[in-house]
Amino acid sequence: MAGAGDDAVLNEARCFIENRINELKSETQVSTIYDIVGITMSVVNELVGLYKESVEESFGFVLGGLEDLNSGSAKLYTIFGAGFSEVPWVCLGSGSSYARPLVELLLVREDLSTDQAARIMPTIFTLVSNVQTTVGGGVDICIVTDRAGAGEKQHFRDVDLNPLRASILHELGI
Repeated sequence: MAGAGDDAVLNEARCFIENRINELKSETQVSTIYDIVGITMSVVNELVGLYKESVEESFGFVLGGLEDLNSGSAKLYTIFGAGFSEVPWVCLGSGSSYARPLVELLLVREDLSTDQAARIMPTIFTLVSNVQTTVGGGVDICIVTDRAGAGEKQHFRDVDLNPLRASILHELGI
């Protein structure tokens, strides 16, 4: 689970979500990732209503994992105040509106492997951090695959953009 939005509200939401999951786990009512999506959606909707007048930044979560928690197909959901969606990939954070078009451009043909796409993302986020100055920290990339669950790749430094610059100039004949 990863969140975007006001840190205080996200932390409060995480606490409520974890408590409700633990309560329901003891009653064996949580057996799929969709069960956790429902719990998360309920908490997010409650807090959106509670804080709609006092929190300027929208908040929500991305939830990824295996369909039956320990087995099954990989699933990825976005959960915000307006509802939830199952998605093939997602980008969160203050720079996501800048990064999303670049990611879509690269993924449109679906000819990149998951590992190739993950290696490209730090370059995109380095570019974005030069435009959106509130982008903070390193880049965290989480990959969820069928039968293997979630794996995380972290990238904490900026990428050298000189090879990208040279390639763009070469492609443009400059």
